[in-house]
Amino acid sequence: MSDDWKTPEIRDAEAMLEERMRQAEEVLDRVSRYEAELPEIKLTDDQIEDIEQRIRSGQAPPEIAALQARIDAGEFTWQDIASGEALHDESVQAAFAKSVENAQQAKELLDAGYDAATVINNDPNRAPEDTYDDEPPDSFLR
Repeated sequence: MSDDWKTPEIRDAEAMLEERMRQAEEVLDRVSRYEAELPEIKLTDDQIEDIEQRIRSGQAPPEIAALQARIDAGEFTWQDIASGEALHDESVQAAFAKSVENAQQAKELLDAGYDAATVINNDPNRAPEDTYDDEPPDSFLR
């Protein structure tokens, strides 16, 4: 069958579609390569227990505590989150969005030349230390 019936607009649209399909295939290839390079993340039982203890002791933001409640209800596991299987869930994404934002801010500070100790000490989410002790831990002055 002849393509004589196609208007220039149809030919342009077909060319654009083919280009977009080629670009999409390139992106999928890149994603596959990156995904293959990622290490498999598997939390140990001790790590999971530590995460859960910290959450239950109030050391986690409310969004993370809400995730723990859903994990307790059997909706998914910490392994599902660590492996990325649960990342399709909007509440999982939202729970970690602030952490990603904080990590980006920390990286920007490091890139700007601040040392790691300064970045850590100025973390707005860092728990305040109750006491200041300028003596080293092995000091005999205690």
